[in-house]
Amino acid sequence: MEHELYFLRSSEQYLTKELLAYAARLDETGEHLDRYPLLEQYERNYGSYSGDIGVYMIVDNKVAGGAWVRLLANGYGHIDHDTPELILAVKPEFRNQGIGSAIMKQLFIEVSKVFNGICLSVEETNQAVALYKRLGFEKVESSEHENSKGSTSYKMFKRLDEQKRPEKEIKHLEEACFRKSFRS
Repeated sequence: MEHELYFLRSSEQYLTKELLAYAARLDETGEHLDRYPLLEQYERNYGSYSGDIGVYMIVDNKVAGGAWVRLLANGYGHIDHDTPELILAVKPEFRNQGIGSAIMKQLFIEVSKVFNGICLSVEETNQAVALYKRLGFEKVESSEHENSKGSTSYKMFKRLDEQKRPEKEIKHLEEACFRKSFRS
């Protein structure tokens, strides 16, 4: 299984819309994003705003998943104006293979250059809660709220501190990855 991580560029905004449906687990219900207009803020004009940072993974020449952060004033996971909100999606056929963890670890490196933390909103029954906890996210007390599907979600937060990681462990996505993605 060959896999490669890439920056999520503004020209690939279509990926955020596609992946957002998986992040919201709409694939499990057969619903479409059109039914949830409040979710549009997570993908609309991705890359056009300061604070939009994302990565995605290609596995065997297919998009397997991606994650990005955005500064949102009205996001479900919003905790303050200085903390971007996370959106993570892994397509069903690639789940439970470590892809979400790999995507997130690279995203942490990229986001820590700009922000001190990341927040998110997660449905309390979502299997991704275990992943978020393993990655260092903690539940924000008294943050339970009704999500776009009408069920209960809560907010989580992870502090990012680039100084604590040894330099030899830091891998940065290089411009060469972009050029590689356009080769025939």
